[in-house]
Amino acid sequence: MNSRAVAVATLSAVCLGLAAAQAQATQRLDISGKVNAPDTRGAKLQQSGPFSGAPLGRGTLKVTTAIGEGKGAVVSFRMFNRRGQVWGTGDVTLTFHGSTVSYDGTARITGGSGEFSRIRGSGLRLKGGGDLAGSQFPLRLTGRVSP
Repeated sequence: MNSRAVAVATLSAVCLGLAAAQAQATQRLDISGKVNAPDTRGAKLQQSGPFSGAPLGRGTLKVTTAIGEGKGAVVSFRMFNRRGQVWGTGDVTLTFHGSTVSYDGTARITGGSGEFSRIRGSGLRLKGGGDLAGSQFPLRLTGRVSP
């Protein structure tokens, strides 16, 4: 083998190793929750309820939605349990069909505490919605996060 072939083979091995390390450095995020009917004072809605999913487990979710901002609404969220907290923001598009609202957009995790102090993620998917007269609104946050 000539030195050029060895250099190409070495570079390829390094790149493959970096890609594998990066893939192992992320975790799957899949959180489902149900928040209560919003407190409708003003253009900011406050909601809370339980969540569960990987990698956080179970806990409480608090959501503040600012209607009329971003693509339709800007969402701030905080998830917490006895192991720590995770917080972030999202930008969602709102769609209304009669008395039902749905939202779909992107989110990012910007911080954490306790066991989750290093967790970060961007390009996450935030989906949810429900009947405006209902008492609970399901939501789901999915994607990949760094631990």
